[in-house]
Amino acid sequence: MIRRLQTGIVAGLLLASTGCGMFTPPREAFSQSLRMFRPNPLDGPLEPKDTPDEWGFVGKEARGDQDRERDPDRWWQNWIMSEEARNIERNLGID
Repeated sequence: MIRRLQTGIVAGLLLASTGCGMFTPPREAFSQSLRMFRPNPLDGPLEPKDTPDEWGFVGKEARGDQDRERDPDRWWQNWIMSEEARNIERNLGID
């Protein structure tokens, strides 16, 4: 009986010590997470400054020389379409 108790205690201590040894202490884990967000002085810019602005056209008037499209049958817009769908079509230039 005593032998079984001693074996159980040793097995329990071994299991507990190996499980806890796999985890980092909370203070070290916290400092590692903060270190991740601190900028490194050796890091360069994300984009080179001499690249052309490939998204510069966004926000400009798309079809300023064309008239707005008008739906001859307003029933669809009045009874079926939601307000959000009407706003999307208005932004696309469709009335």
